[in-house]
Amino acid sequence: MLPATNDAKPAADRLATLDALRRRVANQSSADAREGVEARRILFSLGMPTANLRAALDALDNFERAIVEHDDRLILEARRLRCLAVLDGIIGGINRRAVRTTSPRKGLGGLPSGIA
Repeated sequence: MLPATNDAKPAADRLATLDALRRRVANQSSADAREGVEARRILFSLGMPTANLRAALDALDNFERAIVEHDDRLILEARRLRCLAVLDGIIGGINRRAVRTTSPRKGLGGLPSGIA
């Protein structure tokens, strides 16, 4: 049997990992195959819903393709911003779930656990 874990810690780990990936995309100026594989491993390891995973992978692919194909600077920046927006959306979703699971429930009289 596996030991019980606190969901806040895995959420914190996922947030830190996504934040590092977000910073890398924000500063990325060249496509590196090793870093691309690592970014995809990070995304697959998060266990996020399929729709979120697909959106993140598509945005990352489009951004890296713009770098490799030497697209116009405006197109490159638009794809970078789209990738950052997708990552921000995923980070925001994790934050909302973490807050929802760690905040006390309000019961009767506004006291936690319904104590009146």
